[in-house]
Amino acid sequence: MKDGFAETFEQFKTNKSTLAFIVNPLNTNTNEINIEPFGINAGSLQMQLMDSKTKDLWSGKFTELKSKLEELEVQKCMHIAQHKWTALKEIPQVEAFIFGARNSLPECYSEVKKLAYGVLTVDIFVRESVLLHEYNKKLEAN
Repeated sequence: MKDGFAETFEQFKTNKSTLAFIVNPLNTNTNEINIEPFGINAGSLQMQLMDSKTKDLWSGKFTELKSKLEELEVQKCMHIAQHKWTALKEIPQVEAFIFGARNSLPECYSEVKKLAYGVLTVDIFVRESVLLHEYNKKLEAN
């Protein structure tokens, strides 16, 4: 099991640009994104990203999303520093904001949306796997 997690975290390192796409698609180098697992057309994705960069409405949404995510991280850090563990639970989930921004995109950005949903699905799966791993470690320790 330990080797499996080491491999998973190694994949995070190699797919850093792909994961960063979720938060900051406007500054993403499409040559560094691993789109293979998601069945995405590279040419269409590049065109859609270029188009979204030139439209203030969509680039503004991504900028707003990034600001909101930064604000949430600051709140989390403050609560952790002050040991306010119950307050952490009241902070909205990051995924809700990301899905909201992606859902607002029209269908002409289908490849952008497909990549975002694919990466989010992988991200959620990995986080749940880590939590399950930690839970199993606690069970084994007892």
